[in-house]
Amino acid sequence: MDELDETQLKNHVDSLKQQLQYNREKTSDSIPELIKWMEEKMTEDPFLNTEILKLNPWVESSKCVVL
Repeated sequence: MDELDETQLKNHVDSLKQQLQYNREKTSDSIPELIKWMEEKMTEDPFLNTEILKLNPWVESSKCVVL
């Protein structure tokens, strides 16, 4: 690794200090919560529930044709 000058070292230390301030969760805790949330929202997803997609007025009813 190349040698860093004093300002680069200070910036690096500041960055590491800032990263220490972040609250982190264990993935073993957050992944089950994420899966639960996804399963709850599946009924609201228009890509999975085509009935919801039909109710959307912004969806194009015809397909694009390239000639």
